[in-house]
Amino acid sequence: MAEVVLKSKSVRRLLERRLIDHIKFSLYKEGFRDFNVYRMQGRICVEGIEAERAAGVLSKLFGVVSVMPALRTTADLDDIVRCAMDAAGRVLENRGSFAVRAKVVGEHPYSSRDLEVRVGSEILEALRDRGIHVDLDEPERVVYVEVRGDAAFIYTEVIPGPGGLPYGSQGRLVSLFSGGIDSPVAAWMMMKRGAHVLLLFLDQRPYVGEDYYTRALEAAKVLRGYVPLRDFNLHIVGFGEVMERILGCERPNLRCVLCKRSMYRVASLVAQRLRAQGLVTGESLGQVASQTLHNLAVLSEATALPIYRPLIGLDKVEIERVARRIGTYEVTAKGVEGCSVVPRRPTTKADLGKVREMEEKLGIRELEGEAVRQMRKVRLEASET
Repeated sequence: MAEVVLKSKSVRRLLERRLIDHIKFSLYKEGFRDFNVYRMQGRICVEGIEAERAAGVLSKLFGVVSVMPALRTTADLDDIVRCAMDAAGRVLENRGSFAVRAKVVGEHPYSSRDLEVRVGSEILEALRDRGIHVDLDEPERVVYVEVRGDAAFIYTEVIPGPGGLPYGSQGRLVSLFSGGIDSPVAAWMMMKRGAHVLLLFLDQRPYVGEDYYTRALEAAKVLRGYVPLRDFNLHIVGFGEVMERILGCERPNLRCVLCKRSMYRVASLVAQRLRAQGLVTGESLGQVASQTLHNLAVLSEATALPIYRPLIGLDKVEIERVARRIGTYEVTAKGVEGCSVVPRRPTTKADLGKVREMEEKLGIRELEGEAVRQMRKVRLEASET
């Protein structure tokens, strides 16, 4: 909880309470029962569960920096030594190297250094027949000892979590969610910062293939695995009629800008309906014609809501790296039938005045409101994660 513990006491208390609720929900969803969750001096402890399996669940929660499956004992030095020797015996291999890293919080008759020396020497003696040795610089295994109050925790594994802030702690955002590689990563990054992200899929059929929707749904299911709430939906707005109207534009090179501005307006109407405070997009500077600095300014003018673009400074390789890490890449990298409305030479520097004039002439706005009124949603069940 590295970032959470830096907050003021009142904010920290709220964030910790939310994170504990998420821990309980996630464990219960995975079938765990009769466990106990409590705070302890900058840590959140979970007891009464199968540690290894639970760690895999908890390491996906936003706000969690790392998860350590640990053995708990008393703060008595002899008890710590016995427990540490037991933990070391399970993981140290023949002729392997190890180190002991200790942290002592509170008043105790020993220091962190005292613990490291005593525990290390006892492990070395007990497992001498394995030919193990100490390596303080690059050990193959580390035995961690944390003493907090009257309890001590011993662990040998640190599983990284996503970090960030607890999901939903920072308000609501609507994500323009196409199901391509970029938009799920953008949504995930804002989720990591504590936003409650509402996924909005604009259904452009028949101007895209049927697999376009299927891919978006599968990508949404992957993100669902990071959401520690009972309800999580993919909101769907039909966009085909708007696309048909844009296809009649007498300036084909403006189609992409007209389409994206319309998407922004539709998303803004949805945000108003769902009480969201902004939009999230997967735009990356210069990636396609509509994402030049000039055109991004033209797009942003279409809505009064703030637009968050977490990928703006990342290139495709960096975005794909995040997609692989969070589990969306295999789904979103699937080839699908692309948009048939894209012109051969889309403009990279649209004239805002001409864009507005074309929007008036095409009468796009009247279709947008009706499309939102017919919005439907697909509930993504927690059991699908």
